[in-house]
Amino acid sequence: MSSNPSDENGGAACRRIEDFIFVRELNEVFLLLDHISGRWDKSLYNFHNHDDGEPHIDQLCAIGLTPPDNDEQRVAQAVRLLCAKDKLNAAARPATGLTIAFTLLVVGEENQRDWRNWVRNALLRRGAPDAAPFECPPHTDKPTRLTLARYAFPGLVKAAERFNRRVFRIVVLLVLGLVLTCAMSWHVTGGNAMLQHLDSLQAQHATLYKAIEEAEIKLAASATAPPVRFCSEADAQGRPRYRNTEEAQLCTRAQLLAEQFSAVHMNLGNWLIPWRTIYAKVAGVFGQVTDDRAVPSYATPAERERFMRRGTEEQARVVTLVVGTALLPLCYGILGAGAAVVRGLWAKMRESLLSPRDYTLALLQLALGATIGACIALFVNPSGATTGREVGLLGNWALSTSALSFIAGFGVEGVFVALESLVRRVFNISDPARRPGD
Repeated sequence: MSSNPSDENGGAACRRIEDFIFVRELNEVFLLLDHISGRWDKSLYNFHNHDDGEPHIDQLCAIGLTPPDNDEQRVAQAVRLLCAKDKLNAAARPATGLTIAFTLLVVGEENQRDWRNWVRNALLRRGAPDAAPFECPPHTDKPTRLTLARYAFPGLVKAAERFNRRVFRIVVLLVLGLVLTCAMSWHVTGGNAMLQHLDSLQAQHATLYKAIEEAEIKLAASATAPPVRFCSEADAQGRPRYRNTEEAQLCTRAQLLAEQFSAVHMNLGNWLIPWRTIYAKVAGVFGQVTDDRAVPSYATPAERERFMRRGTEEQARVVTLVVGTALLPLCYGILGAGAAVVRGLWAKMRESLLSPRDYTLALLQLALGATIGACIALFVNPSGATTGREVGLLGNWALSTSALSFIAGFGVEGVFVALESLVRRVFNISDPARRPGD
């Protein structure tokens, strides 16, 4: 026994560190064994032949069950453990002990320490008079694969909790963004439908008034006769008076057309209320111009109404153009990148490939998806196929800008690879991946 207390304390500290590292390595080896044995597409190295010089399953199990008698056995166990860890990582690739442990900590077996399980257990035991409010069931303290993950990588426990919270926030924001984007898309679709109806009414209006002009010329007796204006005469009670059946039919069609015009403009005005409200909030910072200042002071009430209707129609066309070609592609680009992020996380969870850096990579992918969604219209021609050669970055596609933005956000890496290829062609830059002799 050493006479120096500091040496004893130092030796004990070194022994605790040694045991801690040894236990971590042993738990990681058992995690790898559990992962490989549970996969149909992976197999353990050959442990039946005891003459191959490699550690075997029975030897690994003996490490956890049989304590070493001396330092030589302890060193032999450590060497055997490291060799087994190396072989098992090779058999489990692309997964590693770290990714397996992190995946278990994020989405593994039910975590009995979670507060939601305390609440669930309390609700299930409601009505039992002798049950403590926060007493765990007997199986709670039994070791699980989560226990191996915690002991093998204790530094990942807090990281996994933060990862869960952050990924949950990303999913919630994506769902909210999906709802907002769908609502905006449906709203713009409704505006486009009203504008198309308005264009159709304007075409009918032009055809109808051409027929009225021809009927007025036909009704005139000669070129020197006073001009005839249909739908302008009224009787003493103010009711319209018609000269013949043709005038009555044309004026009735004109009245119905005017009623449809009024209904469409009223719907457009209601449709523009949220956009006008948003614009008023923003314009109020710089000084808003009211509608009264825009209307000429000498205008009659009828002219003022026509002016306001034209202003409503113009505002609706501007809103549908800006939102449909700028705002919606940005939102769909983010949604496409979000779908790729969620799909990638799901695939990594299934293959036990999650790591703490995946959250940062997800944020970067969302940022790239927003960028390409906002800029995709600069490089593509969504009007459909043409007879010429390729146009823009992706050629001609019979897809809308929003659809292309979603696709570009989903495959953002491929789009930026295509952008790099376009830059090399435009500026005559050689491909650094090609050898000079190729």
